[in-house]
Amino acid sequence: MRITILTNGPGELWGWVRPVASELRKRGHSISLWILPCQFSSGHEREAASLLGVDKLEGPASASKIWNDITRENTDRIIQLGGDVLFGKRMAKASNAPLTVYSYRASKQIKNAKILVAYPSQANDIPDVIPIGDLVKDSTDMDITPSAIVQWNWPKLENSPRILFLPGSRPMIRSAVFNWLCDVHDKLRIKIPNVRVRTLFSQFMPESELSKWRSAGLNPVKAGAGIAMRNADYAFTQPGTNNFELMHCGLPALVIAPEKFLKFVPVSGVLGMLADLPLIGIKLRRIGAMKIVNRWNGFISLPNRTAQKNIMSELYGNITPENCVEKIYEDINNPEKLKSESEELLRLSGESGAAKRLCDIALYNNSVIEEEE
Repeated sequence: MRITILTNGPGELWGWVRPVASELRKRGHSISLWILPCQFSSGHEREAASLLGVDKLEGPASASKIWNDITRENTDRIIQLGGDVLFGKRMAKASNAPLTVYSYRASKQIKNAKILVAYPSQANDIPDVIPIGDLVKDSTDMDITPSAIVQWNWPKLENSPRILFLPGSRPMIRSAVFNWLCDVHDKLRIKIPNVRVRTLFSQFMPESELSKWRSAGLNPVKAGAGIAMRNADYAFTQPGTNNFELMHCGLPALVIAPEKFLKFVPVSGVLGMLADLPLIGIKLRRIGAMKIVNRWNGFISLPNRTAQKNIMSELYGNITPENCVEKIYEDINNPEKLKSESEELLRLSGESGAAKRLCDIALYNNSVIEEEE
């Protein structure tokens, strides 16, 4: 078959598309990959996508160009793994091909498509939504290779905890949090003199950007999450796809969302334009952030939202590097908590094979999209 995959951000591309593309290649299908517009872009999407073995690669490009070009796609099946579903519905209508949408949160606005989610709690009680497991779990499994194990080489030592810093994939956020992470690192070394820190980056991060992190003593490394997280003792991160990577690797973490960095979080549409206005913008961002937090019963990390209980440590709002260091210190010195958290994360993780289940449904258990009223 001719299979078209639509995606957008760095997390979706590497965490979702990679295992699905691998499964489709095993089955001998032709793959066309479209990178849709994304406010969370890392700038390295096309480079990463070029390594996935697809037969045709389109984008990234402007929304207007993609909107026009997708009507010319000749395909048998469409799988949307991220991005605005309007693009998928437009392509499905033009090509008369079935559309399957995978998401971490089902929406009633997605109609005339097969809707798949990772976990039952993400189905939002919408009929016919199918939980298939997390594609990111399959992705982290792909990171474990003999060469990766040799290259990582970060042995566990008694009384010398290994902590991963995860600054994110977006250049603006990474730049904004650099000084914050330096401060946390310096204060952490005072509290835990034998601490060992590595800062984990995508394998597509240019070497030129790593020099300042290296000079600051943050030990930047480029590696797959699946190998790095399975060979560390703790992680320090922000909300995002890496929260699920941590869960699948059973790595305890502190997830933070300081109000100080709200202004750097992209907001789409008309609300995004208002959010960039002086004075009123930050107020709108605070309101929007609290609505999201309240929607998920006060949780910010993805595993906690999925389980609807506190598993990973979290801090958000008006917090400081000192608050973070105190929480990390508290967790690191509580081995029973770390062991319990790791076990709970792995239980929540579920089984591998989401990519296989997605392909079975998308390719053989679908219906052609119909004209909407």
